[in-house]
Amino acid sequence: MTVAEHTRGMSDDAMQAATGRHPDEWFALLDQAGAKSWTHTEIARYLFEDVQLAGWWAQSVAIRYEQARGMRLPGQKADGTFAVSATKTVDGTLGRAYSAMLVAFSTELGGQPASSRADGARPFARWRTADGGRVLVTVEEVRDIRMRVSAVHEKLVAPELTDPAKQQLQRVLDRIAGETAE
Repeated sequence: MTVAEHTRGMSDDAMQAATGRHPDEWFALLDQAGAKSWTHTEIARYLFEDVQLAGWWAQSVAIRYEQARGMRLPGQKADGTFAVSATKTVDGTLGRAYSAMLVAFSTELGGQPASSRADGARPFARWRTADGGRVLVTVEEVRDIRMRVSAVHEKLVAPELTDPAKQQLQRVLDRIAGETAE
């Protein structure tokens, strides 16, 4: 699967240094509190309100706990769906990168975006997919004539859909890079 486990983004030592507890200590605390039967929101709220863990860390510990206890697969959101993303830095102006992105993703996804904004510092377009998913693509200036195009495919209903979705996003971003470089 393309999506990495939450542990790959943060080491146990980093979590302990930042929160004062090793993940195993957090897991034992949550087990003792009965969190195995709680929703993600209930776990995060408990950590934030009762344990006084800062909001971002409450979310991070909750996700690590859910993955460690088999309550959530890597990459799985609280609603049970999955999301993947891809990013590519391309040459060109903001307007040119946005136009290339709009054409490439409209062609790939078979229609115009459900919503979009072409102006501002971070233009975007959002499509709905036939299977109920969503694709959001943004463009932002990195420096001078270098633009970052970021794409996220959300609401994937099964983990086996993540690899093909990620490959699709990357393929379209590579096409955009080729078009803006011309």
